[in-house]
Amino acid sequence: MACAQTGLGKTAAFCCHPATSCWQTLPPLPASRRAAPARVIVSPTRELAIQIHNEARKFGSQSALRSVVVYGGTSVQHQSTVLQRGCDVLVATPGRLLDFVDKGKVEFDQLRFLVLDEADRMLDMG
Repeated sequence: MACAQTGLGKTAAFCCHPATSCWQTLPPLPASRRAAPARVIVSPTRELAIQIHNEARKFGSQSALRSVVVYGGTSVQHQSTVLQRGCDVLVATPGRLLDFVDKGKVEFDQLRFLVLDEADRMLDMG
């Protein structure tokens, strides 16, 4: 558990590590029609999810790291299609993540890291 003020680099801390050595030992993306990310980052809002996803893409830009973001308020079909291509990092809001898990579009058998960003806020939201 980590706690720090805004702007001190928490997002970098949990986005930076996947772009380093631990990713070199991961198996290739599965050929299944489900995403099996090694890292899932859950965020309370779509704005924060998008921000985290953009940071994850920056940190993974020099590698084969594939980050996908899913959140409510947009096309489920489009996000499902993107998920079917596979991902190493999945950034999601809780509701949309549960939706995709319930539909069998996301599996956790390759999961190595789970990050609950702003967990206190998600608990307050229910």
